[in-house]
Amino acid sequence: MRTIGVIGGMGPAAAADFYARVVAAHGALSDQDHPPCIMYSATQVPDRTAFLLENGADPTPELIASVNVVEAAGADFIAIPCNSAHAFLVPMRAAVSIPILDMIALVSAEVAKVMPQARRVGVLAASGSVKVGLYDKPLKRHGLVPLYPDFEIQDEVMAAIKNVKAGGASEISDPRLITAARHLCDKGADSLIMGCTEVPLALASKDSPVVAIDGNQTLVDTTLRLSLRQFDFEEILYAIR
Repeated sequence: MRTIGVIGGMGPAAAADFYARVVAAHGALSDQDHPPCIMYSATQVPDRTAFLLENGADPTPELIASVNVVEAAGADFIAIPCNSAHAFLVPMRAAVSIPILDMIALVSAEVAKVMPQARRVGVLAASGSVKVGLYDKPLKRHGLVPLYPDFEIQDEVMAAIKNVKAGGASEISDPRLITAARHLCDKGADSLIMGCTEVPLALASKDSPVVAIDGNQTLVDTTLRLSLRQFDFEEILYAIR
């Protein structure tokens, strides 16, 4: 098996959820059946959204240091369960010699695969990701049009995300995210992306008016299959280059 490297801590609950899903999805019968995993909880990384909104410290140096730690520890590839961190993917990739999965590319491809009839995709993401259009190009490569919440609704999405980061994850969907999902559908979305790793921790798929792609699960599935050598990196070049 390939050794998984994970940059966590952005936020901690999302990273814990990611690893719990990896464990649950494999169906292992013993400790030794599970894939080896090196997780680095990089809670010291400055807030990605604050920087992308132009009023925070640059997280790039700490992100580079984090991927270096995981590579040096022996990881064969890296997964980062944080959407907004992918705005800094280019310098992170330049700093290591092992592949770093592009979660944004993987999720965009998953929408096209699962919802071939989809045309307009609503994106529930952190405000920094929205501002820089993190999902714009990857979705457009599949002929999909990204839709984002109006300003006031986006503020509510961000408040719900911050609540999860502060320990407020719940099995009961956050009403603010339900409202945002309905709002995007009213704007014409025929599918949704949970484009922040905190969103699936506060919005159940059943509470979305349309199919909502869980980015956490998409990253888990690819990570596990790569570790188990069920396919090779060459089969997902779009997500490692």
